[in-house]
Amino acid sequence: MLPHNNFASGRMSSVLLDGTLIALSAVTTAILFVWLLYYSSYGLNPSDEGFWLNSMADPFAYSIKIPPNFFGFVYHWPYKWAGGDIAVLRIANVTLTMALAWLLSFLTVRHLWMVGWPHAVALSAGIASLALVAFYWGALTPNYYTLNLQSALMVMIGLLLGDRPGRICRASGWILVGLGGWCSFMARPATAAALALVVMIYVVTLRRKSLLSMFGAALIALALLIAIAQFIGGGITGLVSQLVDGTEGITLLDGGHKISHILRIDWLQTSRYQLAIAVLAATALLLSIFMGSKHKLLTSLSLAAVLIVTIAIALLGPDPISIKLPTLFLVPVFASVGALFYREGMVLRTQTPTSIGLALSFLVLPHMLALSSRVDYWIVGSDACLFWMLAAVSFLSPLAGHGRSLATLLPLAVLAQLLTASVLNIYMLKPWRQMKDLRAYTAVTSVPGGGRLVLSQPFHDYLVTARAQARAAGLQGSTGVVDLSNAPTLLYILETRALGLPWLFGGYPGSDAVAVKALGLENCADLAKAWVLIAPEGPRHLDESDVMASFGARQADYVAAATFEAPIIDGYYPNAHSQFLLKPVRPAGLAEQSCREARRQRPDSQK
Repeated sequence: MLPHNNFASGRMSSVLLDGTLIALSAVTTAILFVWLLYYSSYGLNPSDEGFWLNSMADPFAYSIKIPPNFFGFVYHWPYKWAGGDIAVLRIANVTLTMALAWLLSFLTVRHLWMVGWPHAVALSAGIASLALVAFYWGALTPNYYTLNLQSALMVMIGLLLGDRPGRICRASGWILVGLGGWCSFMARPATAAALALVVMIYVVTLRRKSLLSMFGAALIALALLIAIAQFIGGGITGLVSQLVDGTEGITLLDGGHKISHILRIDWLQTSRYQLAIAVLAATALLLSIFMGSKHKLLTSLSLAAVLIVTIAIALLGPDPISIKLPTLFLVPVFASVGALFYREGMVLRTQTPTSIGLALSFLVLPHMLALSSRVDYWIVGSDACLFWMLAAVSFLSPLAGHGRSLATLLPLAVLAQLLTASVLNIYMLKPWRQMKDLRAYTAVTSVPGGGRLVLSQPFHDYLVTARAQARAAGLQGSTGVVDLSNAPTLLYILETRALGLPWLFGGYPGSDAVAVKALGLENCADLAKAWVLIAPEGPRHLDESDVMASFGARQADYVAAATFEAPIIDGYYPNAHSQFLLKPVRPAGLAEQSCREARRQRPDSQK
């Protein structure tokens, strides 16, 4: 009886340790999620966020889309429902992303691993926390990057639901595939084409019985596309025309967005330190998986220590390891390669077509989401690093047949949480194009929509002073403004309408040419009454004389109504400088006539 009692006692201890760790992992996931939600009301990017907010506020105002996407139409109604409250929009964006990631991780775990649903819920949530890395550079406000990620999550959820029993489940899955494909097109058309290819290969090779369902999903995406094209105006022909014009515009910008640049190979840039971290993390993960049963207490204590460190990073802000983006790819890859040596390649020999298909699909998805970006594909792809971890989850799934489901998934979830906390902590300490240390922000600032954001004191003073001076100068809400200072967020805070584009991009070789092209599509009557914002000494400003001449104006036709002092902002404004708000003084009729004359004299190549 004694050996039996010892065995029962040992098993009970093992179950108790696993239960405690799973509970601690669930608490850690909740802390990471709430941590990001709490800081959703902190910070404001002076460039990209203005572009996203202007696009959502009035997507119908622009007849050309540069870059060529339509995300503003997708988010326009949520923007209206939220009353334009930026913090609410951010919270909704983070919550939707986490919910989709959680569902996808849960379906993947239940599809490939032998684990009960209560454990699957907690462990998949830990793995899904990696989806929060998409916000590492401060992209909490809804934008085409996060819409693209959410689209891919929906497509993969749909594929997995399509494999489950039950007509309702399968029908819901393929509806999600169609909806995700449409959303992907609205966010980044090049990615939509790549996602369609992934779905076709997956279905043709693994699920030939689902060919009809795949065509149904394609029809759903096409129907949504036709509907939005009619709603925007111009139908499919108009939509295609906008895509062509947007593509020509982004090429004219000459910032690395050429069509020939879409299909390229970017080499992974990393350091020896990050390689060492990746090797150590993957080795620790494999030791935990393959030796955890023999050293249960030590393994459990190690995992608990990692979770405590993760919580400390989130709550206290230390940066003990400083994980960089390439490591998010290297860790799951090194772990998968290391697993090949277990029992003479058992993991590779016992793969199923489904596990291989899912692993390969997850592996390539981050690069699919980066297509057409001028930024390094590894950096953009890191937004979707969850897929790399899910590729490892799929590849290691043969271990489920050897009773190692919990022993594998628990360390994977713990590692995912640690990576998430470290990367997000870097954002907190050095937010993108904002002043350092988000946690130190204290200035509560009112923003359009009745919401409030907590900003750094200098940026708060800049926005509040600019708004007060603009109102005192007579600038009213919804007034058209030509922004030649490269400050789209300021225009949003002033509640004006950015003419030409939501953001007249500065700092590129073709910035002035793109501004001329975009403003050439505006009504001369609107340009005649428009104010102009310039920053002659500012970085990335546009050429005032050339751009203003394109609609028949000169600086002498305006009077400086207000002067704003832009503060130093790391990564965006290297030096403090002055911005001048110019008010038109010419009679509107004369200015409109001058605009039409200037357009008649422009060569056809510039029209």
